[in-house]
Amino acid sequence: MLLKPFSRASSSVLLRPTLTRSFVNTSFQEKDVRHQGDHYCQIPERGLIELEGPDTAKFLQGLITNHMPKISPGGDGFYTAFLTPPGRMLYDTFIYPVNSGVNFPHPKFMIDCPASNTSTFMRHLKRYILRSKVKARDCSEEYQLWHVWGHHETLDPALVKKERRLSDIGCTDPRMPGFGYRAVLKKEQAIEHILPTSGHFEPLDASEYTIRRMLYGIPEGVDDLWPEISLPLESNLDYMNGVDFRKGCYVGQELTIRTYHTGVVRKRIVPMFSAPSVQSVDRHQTFPSGLVPQTDIKLVEGATLMRLEHVKRCAEGEPVAFTVPGNESIRIRPFLPDWWEEQHGE
Repeated sequence: MLLKPFSRASSSVLLRPTLTRSFVNTSFQEKDVRHQGDHYCQIPERGLIELEGPDTAKFLQGLITNHMPKISPGGDGFYTAFLTPPGRMLYDTFIYPVNSGVNFPHPKFMIDCPASNTSTFMRHLKRYILRSKVKARDCSEEYQLWHVWGHHETLDPALVKKERRLSDIGCTDPRMPGFGYRAVLKKEQAIEHILPTSGHFEPLDASEYTIRRMLYGIPEGVDDLWPEISLPLESNLDYMNGVDFRKGCYVGQELTIRTYHTGVVRKRIVPMFSAPSVQSVDRHQTFPSGLVPQTDIKLVEGATLMRLEHVKRCAEGEPVAFTVPGNESIRIRPFLPDWWEEQHGE
């Protein structure tokens, strides 16, 4: 079922591709037969920016939510975000050391960012470089991004240690246990050359990457994480290992740290199922789109930013529906990903 997005200005609700109702009463992992086994595919809609210079690690440390000393010696990259000064999301990114085999010869890093905003992101970086010894360039046309996943015995964590890394540039995706490996390769380099020989890896279309991460409740890019609007903890940045709460000052830190220490996050992005028919739903449980403070919901790519009290109601079997422009009612069924409980006891 494919629903085109509505204008942000016209409604508090935004819908995009969702899942069929047959999924509702069964764990989505059990239904996700398409992605079982060993697979690889290209990662769509991402750009790459290379930063080089003796001040690069220090420069990035003051701009990102994660802690640069984790990757400054080289090796695996990590997941992080750049925030606005008031503390809202700007761009979700991965940052990778540019290794040369087992070595990390000089301070050079690659930022994996939303492709549609690469030029804007470059301008953002240059605003802060000033006199720092850092050079930035867009290298999106030279490289391509790949996603590799499979059985745990095939993609064992040992594969990504320095001596057995799948690719010189990349990382085990830290956003969810077992989600896979993220590899950056030169465009002329074949992905098949880095795949583990212990598995039988089959290629899938790039769109399957988006479908798979949505099934697991992993937001990515500006369609899911709205620049200057989304908040990092509501966007699950903490759950996806994208924030280090012990590091020092960085742009946008104050609101993020204050929210973390108060322990109050009332909304989070969760996976959901939807169906247009709500004949069995009591109209008293159908909220008009104009009541933004009551619903405050944005649905994107099979995931929704939703108040956790509504998620709890759905988990208890109470149906919830929302009205969108054109008087069409959408019945939704949000659920908490299994990996939340594994990692965070939700």
